[in-house]
Amino acid sequence: MSVFEAFWRALATVLQPRIWAWTLAPLLLVLAGVGVLAWALWEPSLDAVRAVVGRVEVSDGVWRWLHGAGLAQWRSMLAPVVVVVLALPLVLLASLLAVALLAAPAIARHVAARRHPPLLAREGCGLGRRLLWTVGTTLAALLALVLSLPLWLVPPLALVLPPLIWGWLAARVLGYHALAHHAAPDERRRVRRGRRGSLWLMGLATGYLALLPALLWSVGSIAFVLAPFFLLASAALFVMVFVFAAAWFAQLALAELAALREQASPPFIDSPPPEPVP
Repeated sequence: MSVFEAFWRALATVLQPRIWAWTLAPLLLVLAGVGVLAWALWEPSLDAVRAVVGRVEVSDGVWRWLHGAGLAQWRSMLAPVVVVVLALPLVLLASLLAVALLAAPAIARHVAARRHPPLLAREGCGLGRRLLWTVGTTLAALLALVLSLPLWLVPPLALVLPPLIWGWLAARVLGYHALAHHAAPDERRRVRRGRRGSLWLMGLATGYLALLPALLWSVGSIAFVLAPFFLLASAALFVMVFVFAAAWFAQLALAELAALREQASPPFIDSPPPEPVP
């Protein structure tokens, strides 16, 4: 199965009501977490940022330049912008982990039942192993984000590095959970090795899809005035993006697993009936 065929099959999959029923758990969990933290920490976070900015000398020329460019209102928006920039990656990460742990396994089983009914579960890994893989991969992605922060000041790299890192994380996590129930450990390794390029391409596309909620903040300063509500809307969009990505990875990975097993199984040879004994 090609990446594009898996894309269209995933699109058809996520339009089914059953898929969105499984999405409710991660969606409600993420919305509740973001809502509680925004209610409890929004004002303290703004105060902390304002205190830090107050200690840092900012040239009056910078403020005059903003005023001359018609952006004087952004002086008061500095603290909300900083808080949002720091909060959005955490919301994205929480959405990805919630979908991977709560929805991706059910989506993979649904795809297997609909597209590959003969596909049997072989030594599927349990919740503990899935958690260990997810936590380890997430820590590696966070380390990469921290180490690459200075490079984000270079405009071209700022548009490449974050989607690349988030895409790598999505490919590793969602690709693993797509195979966790049905594939044995050696089968998971062979599928990932055999379709490494396709999985990387899908991960990169997922990383750029995850940037779509950032368009919510392009409406102007009103987005930062109502930032807690926009964070909730961003969280909902993140969950939807990763639900689609989970279906996309499940379509490709399970099709590759089915093809792998079909190649490994010996062909059935219809032997002639035995000759009668005289």
